[in-house]
Amino acid sequence: MKTQKNHPKRVETPQQDLAAPWISMRTGLIVMTITSLVMAALTAWQVIPERGWLEGLLWGLLFGGLVWVIFFGNLLLNRFLRRKQ
Repeated sequence: MKTQKNHPKRVETPQQDLAAPWISMRTGLIVMTITSLVMAALTAWQVIPERGWLEGLLWGLLFGGLVWVIFFGNLLLNRFLRRKQ
């Protein structure tokens, strides 16, 4: 009588999709909000002593807004490139 060898069963784990996002959109928006506010505040803090309050706040708004332009530009470019595959 032969004894049967118990072969360990392969446990298949689902592999992560390489195109899957590594953080959620909500978390990304929170990080971008904090980043843009800090960037705007730091820029205004540096410009105000040299140029005055109005110009300092405008430069801060510009740099804080540019963070959002880069973020949404990256999202649009990513969606455009992934749609073409």
